[in-house]
Amino acid sequence: MDIRELLDDAELGLAVIAAAPDALERTVRSAYITDLPDPSRFLSAGDIVLTSGQWIHRDGGVESFIGALARQNVAALIVGTIDIGVVPSEVIALCRERGLTLLTIASGVSFRAVVDRVAHAEAGERDGAASANAELGRRMAEAVSRGGSVPELLRLFAAVTGTRGWVVDGVGTLIAHEGPAPAPALVARVWNTVGRAEQPRVVVRDVGEGQGGEPVLAVRIGTSARSGLVAYPLGDQAALPLLGSLALDTLVGALRVETELAARWRDARNEQVASLFEAIRGYEVSPGAISARMRLEGLDPQGQSTVAAARCDDEGFSPDAVVAILERAFTARGRKAIGCHVDGVVLVLVNGVERDDVPPLAEQILDEAHLALEGRQLVVGLSDTISGVSRLNPSVATALERLGSASGSEQVLVSSALHVQSHRELLRMLGDATREGYAHEVLAPLIEYDERHGAELLATLRAFLAGSGAWQETARSLHLHPNTLRYRMARIQELTHRDVGELPDRVDLFLAVACLDGV
Repeated sequence: MDIRELLDDAELGLAVIAAAPDALERTVRSAYITDLPDPSRFLSAGDIVLTSGQWIHRDGGVESFIGALARQNVAALIVGTIDIGVVPSEVIALCRERGLTLLTIASGVSFRAVVDRVAHAEAGERDGAASANAELGRRMAEAVSRGGSVPELLRLFAAVTGTRGWVVDGVGTLIAHEGPAPAPALVARVWNTVGRAEQPRVVVRDVGEGQGGEPVLAVRIGTSARSGLVAYPLGDQAALPLLGSLALDTLVGALRVETELAARWRDARNEQVASLFEAIRGYEVSPGAISARMRLEGLDPQGQSTVAAARCDDEGFSPDAVVAILERAFTARGRKAIGCHVDGVVLVLVNGVERDDVPPLAEQILDEAHLALEGRQLVVGLSDTISGVSRLNPSVATALERLGSASGSEQVLVSSALHVQSHRELLRMLGDATREGYAHEVLAPLIEYDERHGAELLATLRAFLAGSGAWQETARSLHLHPNTLRYRMARIQELTHRDVGELPDRVDLFLAVACLDGV
């Protein structure tokens, strides 16, 4: 029931002293009798407070009592005048200032009559709400069974409850809304709040400037933030507390079917793209097979390609969201992109020719995603552009190396140029498979000889190279006679077909040992 219904009940003898516009249409949930100086801990939105005004005579009592009611956003204050005679002008002025509806009650009517009237109406309303919720559940079940979409479910909910809400998916994208679309800043703020919250339901009170200052109730649809959320402005409907245990649960249950399917699709998609990157990095399939898989994804294996590697400085930030951010950014630049995340690192294969009129990548990502990032830093390592599939493996290594070496405080940091300062950095850009293959080609004869004869040719070579080819120092470090060392080195040269006295051959052996040792 609303305040106007109480006013229309002549037996209660209520009269309006002060009321904000449309205040009489506010729904009343319960009635509470008190003369406590600060009853705020017992009150909530939708309450009517009845008081005899004993707090009026205390120092600061008016400000304390009226302030407590205003903070809790109660529906109205009813003051009995038997003890105080008339309502002081200070009370009336402060109620008007704080937007609090002020009523008086006839001297012959007890507060209990108002409490009983509200309780009776609430009981009837709950019975009606339960019946309406059962009907809503039936209609939503029918909609889900025939493949009803998220917008359709929101429309059904609005038809029964008269509320207007919106749904955000697990990567922070607004996918449906009933009524006016929420501002992107509000969507991002609510999505981030739900993502950090331990409880499935949160009230977002700090909605940001320009959002009307209206708190939002957000409910996680699934067991984790990856499943998305449904949100409703608290001030848009007075019935929300009741809906929280009835129709809203029904809506969340129906939406869960759609959002869990979307989360499973993202997981399957992630595995599919991750397997492609695994094949590229490990040379597990032929270039022809990789080309075929790229064509299935709508990519041109002979066209221009780039690899991006990315991470967010907040491990709790959804990797799926990072993938979505980068895919949208590259698509907006006229390119095709498929991404995945593996062990917290995002990898994106970018294909096609970039448009000429695009801003710098960091600027574009920041412009589109700064709201969702909410102060977090996103770092992107970008490989050079290549043609064909044969150089995709080193491109992945380059992107990862540039990601690891990037430094800076920018919110979106893109590293697209790497200053190679050592042979180790250069070798890491080749990829694991290339390094392992090179080490095997050069050192396999030594490894096999050591295994057959129990010799230590590889260890001898490693010590010789570490000692910069100094014979005496190497012999002492190995506790060998110099002639024994020379015999071993001659055997190494014979097996590897490299002359350690020639710089190019010594470099071959040095790099092979570095690759074998994992750089």
